[in-house]
Amino acid sequence: MNPSTVFIKSKHLWSCLLDAYVPLTFRSDVFNRCYAKKSGDDECRRALVDIPPDVDPKCPQPCERIKKKKPGLLHRIKLRVIEGGTNFGTPFRRVSCKEEEKLPPKKVDTETKALPPPSRPAKVPSMPETRSGVQVSILGADSPLGHYVALLLKQCPCIKKLRLYEAKHCECSACNRNLCKVVKDLQHINTNCLVQAFSSSCNELERCLQNTDIVLMLESSYPNLDLSFEKRFNCQAPIVKNYADAIANECPKAFIIVCTTPIDCMVPLIAETLKETGWYDPRKVLGSLAVPEMRASTLAARALCLEPRYTRVPIVGGTEGESLVPLFSKAVEYFDFAKHNALMMTDAVRGAQTAVTRTDGACVRAADLSEAHALSGLVTKVAHALLCHDIPRVTGFVETDASQVISPARYVANTVVIGGSGVVKNLGLPKMTDWETTLVNFALIELLEKQKMVEDWHFKYCSSSCRLDACQFQFFTPGSFQRFDDCAYANL
Repeated sequence: MNPSTVFIKSKHLWSCLLDAYVPLTFRSDVFNRCYAKKSGDDECRRALVDIPPDVDPKCPQPCERIKKKKPGLLHRIKLRVIEGGTNFGTPFRRVSCKEEEKLPPKKVDTETKALPPPSRPAKVPSMPETRSGVQVSILGADSPLGHYVALLLKQCPCIKKLRLYEAKHCECSACNRNLCKVVKDLQHINTNCLVQAFSSSCNELERCLQNTDIVLMLESSYPNLDLSFEKRFNCQAPIVKNYADAIANECPKAFIIVCTTPIDCMVPLIAETLKETGWYDPRKVLGSLAVPEMRASTLAARALCLEPRYTRVPIVGGTEGESLVPLFSKAVEYFDFAKHNALMMTDAVRGAQTAVTRTDGACVRAADLSEAHALSGLVTKVAHALLCHDIPRVTGFVETDASQVISPARYVANTVVIGGSGVVKNLGLPKMTDWETTLVNFALIELLEKQKMVEDWHFKYCSSSCRLDACQFQFFTPGSFQRFDDCAYANL
């Protein structure tokens, strides 16, 4: 081999070794940088990205951020927040990666801990227990009026059971055949109220009154208005007396609504009958005045061109005839009718039943539809009151308290408040005009005569009872009142 060639090759080898020499002070944390040529005029090379080191398998977390040269207070707050896990838009950063210590599982205490002693409860007024519905018995439901009332009460959601009693006696085997047709027809109405039929021919009065909450007494036939007051009372008194005896035996705590005419006499008769048995409660006996009140309110609303539902005319005194006194001065606040207009409407309310009865000539018919609407509304109000759903104000013929109404008659029609236990408050007679006070004066004198007639009848036909003989002077001797000028509302 040529010596010159060997020298050239050896020189080239030593120069390559010297160029590849690596100093001992090599630092492993120097990053390798990749460069790329950016398209542009300057044709310069710029770094695009730093190649990160290999990922640690024990701590696969991103690298720590490069700290500032002079970390201030704000930077420390940011690091503190970032270490807690909330980063306000900055990348998540963990300063250290410590292996989580395996803690033993927490023991769950399955033992029941004793409750703290109860605090002293505040005094809460006791409320009566609410019920889902009431049971209503209609005595004398074999008339068209009874059918219409049953139809309207069947639609009342607070009545769970409706019992219809047929008071007429018939000799056929199917004693309640006519009433059964009505009951079968009512059962097709899609309400939860159960309707049942009972008949007097089968002696089912006691069965009809069992567990009854409200008793509605109707007339089984149309009243003959041509008869005198005493004859009408003598015809209906034995039937009502029989009803009162059955109520005292089967449902003595029931609320009794009396609609049998004359109501002025039937309410005292029922009261005296219940007093014999010891089950008399003046809060549970109410004579209905829903029909004349409805008629008076309608007349006042028409005269004033108002909505009838916003107008209410209370009734005081009696329930029919000259004893009925509608207070048209209370129809609208701060308004009073002229005297001749009020007297004309009063006569119209008193003679409304006679006018409706004689509209068809010789055919005797009563105002069944309007009376059924008024009576069903009264029964519905009483049902809601007994269920503690409402505390309504109604007009009723009830026994008055001497501390509230000073009157020669013990039973007077006025406004009462009905609650869960019956009549909870008697509002008494309101302030009246002079001519209304005069009408009430004559009405109370007439009521006193009617109640004396009731006491005489009861003493004559029912004095065979030993309990009645012992109590007759207490119950049947009313106080003597010679003048009406001493009454509390005479000077109003």
